[in-house]
Amino acid sequence: MFVSAPPARAALCAAAVATISSATPAAVAGPSADALHAYERTYRATRARTRVRIDGRPDDEVWRRAPVDDRFVERQPELGGHPPVRTAFQVAYDDRALYVFVYVEMPPASIRVRTLRRDSFGIYDDDDIVLKIDPLHDRRTAYVFGINAAGAQIDSLALEDGRVFLGQWDGVWEAKTRRTATGYQAEFRIPFATLGVRGTQSTHMGFDISRDHADRNATYDWRLIVPPASPASASNFGVLEGIEGIRSGRAIEFVPYVLGRTDFRPTFSADPRKRPNVAAGGNVRVQLGTASYVEGTLLTDFAQVEVDNVQVASDRFPLFFPERRPFFINGLDTFNFGVPGQAQLFFSRRIGLVDRKPVAIAGGLKGYGREGPVSFGVLHVQTLGSKEDPVRGLPDADPTSTTVGRLRVQATDTVNVGVMALGNYVFGDHASDSASGGIDAQLISRDGRVQGYGFVAGSWVRHPASTGTFDETGSALAAPASPARTTMGTTAYASVTYRGLYVRPRTSWLYSTRNFEAPLGFYRRPGTGRHEAGIDFVPRPRDLGLREIAIGPTYAADVSPDYGRLLTQTVSGRISFVWRAGAQLNYSVGHLRDDVQMPFVLFGYEVPARLYSGMTQNASFRLGGRRPVQFRVGYGVREAFDGIIHRPSVRATIRMGPHVTIDGGYDHVVGYVGKRDQSFDFGYANGSLTIAFTPNVAIDNMVRLDLSPGNEGFGLQSRLRARYLPGSDIFVVYRTQVPFGSQALSSPYHELIVKVTYYFRAILQDRRARRS
Repeated sequence: MFVSAPPARAALCAAAVATISSATPAAVAGPSADALHAYERTYRATRARTRVRIDGRPDDEVWRRAPVDDRFVERQPELGGHPPVRTAFQVAYDDRALYVFVYVEMPPASIRVRTLRRDSFGIYDDDDIVLKIDPLHDRRTAYVFGINAAGAQIDSLALEDGRVFLGQWDGVWEAKTRRTATGYQAEFRIPFATLGVRGTQSTHMGFDISRDHADRNATYDWRLIVPPASPASASNFGVLEGIEGIRSGRAIEFVPYVLGRTDFRPTFSADPRKRPNVAAGGNVRVQLGTASYVEGTLLTDFAQVEVDNVQVASDRFPLFFPERRPFFINGLDTFNFGVPGQAQLFFSRRIGLVDRKPVAIAGGLKGYGREGPVSFGVLHVQTLGSKEDPVRGLPDADPTSTTVGRLRVQATDTVNVGVMALGNYVFGDHASDSASGGIDAQLISRDGRVQGYGFVAGSWVRHPASTGTFDETGSALAAPASPARTTMGTTAYASVTYRGLYVRPRTSWLYSTRNFEAPLGFYRRPGTGRHEAGIDFVPRPRDLGLREIAIGPTYAADVSPDYGRLLTQTVSGRISFVWRAGAQLNYSVGHLRDDVQMPFVLFGYEVPARLYSGMTQNASFRLGGRRPVQFRVGYGVREAFDGIIHRPSVRATIRMGPHVTIDGGYDHVVGYVGKRDQSFDFGYANGSLTIAFTPNVAIDNMVRLDLSPGNEGFGLQSRLRARYLPGSDIFVVYRTQVPFGSQALSSPYHELIVKVTYYFRAILQDRRARRS
């Protein structure tokens, strides 16, 4: 039987929700959502007759023939308004690449550039141009290429109509900018190989161009992106036509690397299982079909990958860390199954990482792509395992063999259905294996406003037998022996969202049986049923400098798998103010009821299994708006586990000109659980100092400080990246992890790495192309 929230606090929360939900969009004048979605755009590309040189100058022959389009619309601050300055572009192509030339008009003295570092999100706060391309026009996938007025580049990949954003994706492309007397110009070359497009008689793509105008804190789109759609929402793009008779050939890309590493000990190893002092390996990718690839990796190394941020949980559920490793990001659109950060059947960080420490990968093979309406993916990875070595940063891990298969069919323009299967085998004395799989379906309406997603999946896991373990004295049994066992379970999910301009309802349902496991996935709370529903009302007033206000209630409940017991219940409401100048104020209040089933340890104290309830409040203020100094302050308080948890936080970004950026945040956690003498008072911080010498040479210094009980430590990663050719880099990385406090007896970890990569690409012409 479900238990309701205490009457007094439930009434208080209901009153707050009713108050902040009382406004309606009819009370505030604004543009019609249907009128805004009516800004359809189509452009016809022109074939280049001669070689196009990327230099930011429109003096190539094709730019004298290609039509000029300047139909840009303001997205912010005035949604649907006419930009006060002109932006125009042309598009051309040849057998190898797509070319885009953009003309930006503005007073030269007002051009703002505060970022030179490649792949910095600060580029979006500068005067910049961003191309967004949906090469297969599936209205779900977007390749994003941006460049600011000084030539600093950024690229990313957006999946599921902008629902999943991968800033770690790194493509091979060229772009140059040039200042003029009337503003600046940008010229792009995007290889069809980067977009996954090979020879075809005729094709059309989803296409959009956005311009950020820093002086006005404004953004202009060729095809207007209507909120709340992501800026990379492919369903909102225009159409690029006229690309015909491409004979781009078959691309072969090879990226070898060589590496030298020292951990400052008088030892040497070339064993790939032990973080060797010298290593070599590489990746190769071969294009098979119009948009299909086979990719292989040998002795993969991710030394240059950015370290994870410190996170600290205030409950008993696992934290989610995003994937950053390049081999696993390529083709991830095909392998996506589930809800990121909540319920994923496949989560690539389960491969080659144990307790967030790397395990050597012997090799991997991946095939992925799309032929007609069918998308497919196959992945196999073999890890080598390792013996625990804190000095070298190695965990204790057995070799594993992992295989993933994925198939998705575009049934209609708005619906796709798919299937996924996964298998994992762990070698060694305690060998185990598992398998899982499921089917899913997704709906995205033509205008992107209605979105639905659902899946049904199952798991089979064979657990090995374990022997009993004794305590430190050897006299008492710390963990009893257990026989081998096999578990089977099922899970399902369904959600529907309406992303309207003024009203945004949503509902979702997630269920998994008690025996369901996702050994290759991520489930925040398996063995429960979760129901969630909410609605936001979003008036867009024209007074007080406001852009929009979002207000609305949310209800969520977690129940036992048999639906016989309410585990967690949250009733909450929120209000958010967004100003045109870039400021944002948020406030939420709610009541949480939490039935803890098993005791757990939080901040060094045991929380008993029983029913808890209390209020939660969160407030934050952010000042952004393309300023050189941006900050966010927040404060959260929660009555939890017969105690109270306070969490103040601060974030700041300081751009000291285009060469130096300081970015950091600090969170503090203070309070008690149970009894007042079970108190805690600690903080954690993540920060970075970036020095960009040129758009292709930069040093990133990343600091991680964790003062949480039992995890005290300081981490530093300094990384020099120098791109000497397109796709080719030199990395020099210093990394250290120094424990202290309760972890002071652990050994510090230091290493210095020099890694050199070289990007090689060859194009093999098809036989019919050579004959013609």
